[in-house]
Formats: sequence, C-alpha cells, structure tokens
Amino acid sequence: MSLKLVVWDVDGTLVDSRASIFKALQEAAVTVGLDAPTYDEVRQIVGLSLLEAVRHMRPDLAPDRAEAYASAYKQAFIRMHGDPDFHEPLYPGAEETLRRLKRDGWLIGMATGKSRRGIERNTEVYGWGDVFDTSFCADDGPSKPHPHMLDCNMVALGVDAHQTVMIGDTTHDIHMGRAAKVRTIGVSWGFHTVEELQAAGADVIVHDFNQLNAALDAFVLENML
Repeated sequence: MSLKLVVWDVDGTLVDSRASIFKALQEAAVTVGLDAPTYDEVRQIVGLSLLEAVRHMRPDLAPDRAEAYASAYKQAFIRMHGDPDFHEPLYPGAEETLRRLKRDGWLIGMATGKSRRGIERNTEVYGWGDVFDTSFCADDGPSKPHPHMLDCNMVALGVDAHQTVMIGDTTHDIHMGRAAKVRTIGVSWGFHTVEELQAAGADVIVHDFNQLNAALDAFVLENML
C-alpha cells in the first residue's frame, strides 16, 4: 500500500474533553441567561463547529443570542485553560498509537470541530508538532458532517479515498467519512453510543486502542491484496 492516511477527530477520540466541554457550555449558558444544557444535549453537538453546535442545541435562539452563547463558551474555555490545574487527558493508548502509526509510515491528519487556536493549543500541550502531517478545522470551511475537512486532508497529502481511514467518536464523524467515501472507524469511549455509531453506518466500531490498531492493520492488509 503506497500511501495510507488516518484522519483523526480530537475531542472524545484522542482527548477526553467530556467534562470540560460540558462545564464550559453550562457556564456559558448561565452567563447569557439561558438554562444550562444537560449532558445528553451537549454530547449530541460535540464535533460540530461552535456556532453550528449552538444553533443545533438551541434552535430557538435569535442569531445574536446564538453568537453571544458561542462567545461566552469561548471565554469560559479560555478561563478554564488559564487554571494551572486544568488538564484534559489523552485516552489510554492514544499517544502510543499515534507514535506507532508514524513509525509505520502512515500519514496522519486531523478533522476537528475545534478552532485553529484550539488545534495549536493541543499541539503544544501534547507535543504533536511532529505527529500530524496536516489538520483542518471549523475555521477552514463547512462543519461536519460535510466532507470538506476530510477532503482537504486527502487533497493536501495527495491521498485517495480508498487509502484513507476516518476515526471518530460521533455520528458527525461517521457521516463525514461516508460522504467522503472513506473507511470509517467509530470509537466507543467518546460522546456517542455504540448504537448511534452503528446507525450512522460506521464500518468498524472499536472499544479500545488495541482493537483500533488491529482494525488499522487489517485495513492495510486488505488494501495490499
């Protein structure tokens, strides 16, 4: 297999940001005078670009109120990151898997609903400067599940759809991957349930990084035949 590209979602797939995203959205709601969202409401919108997520979660909000909520979320997140005790851990096995794939010659991309600033922060915190070959985010074009970010990864690295795997924890990731006609792997440890990932049409669903590594190795072998 001459080229092989794995494109990662971040929140809920590599980084366990469930508590911090929930807390920031709750704080932001209080700031702008809205009822605080439930965790179930929050988990459904993670992966979308911020304003799209707010509109999805609160479709009744006027545009200016939606923008105010999104802005309050950004400010809440900045405050949280300013706390010296703030930490969003990587899921067990994430760092080892990224490094193993790099050693094995995979191209590594990113497709995330985070902002470019968020990507830069993660890159610094987790030491990813030498890991990701490319990254595309909510600042670069249409939100998931539109295939734009995934298509941009493939074009930037000169890789075709049949050589590409999309890994994510939400149905937004799976729908994006299917729209781009790439292999999709859903992970069960993030924001969406196994049943939701299955209904979205994930090609494979894994429950830990050992299973994920095995699925990626199987993809390579399949494409070498």
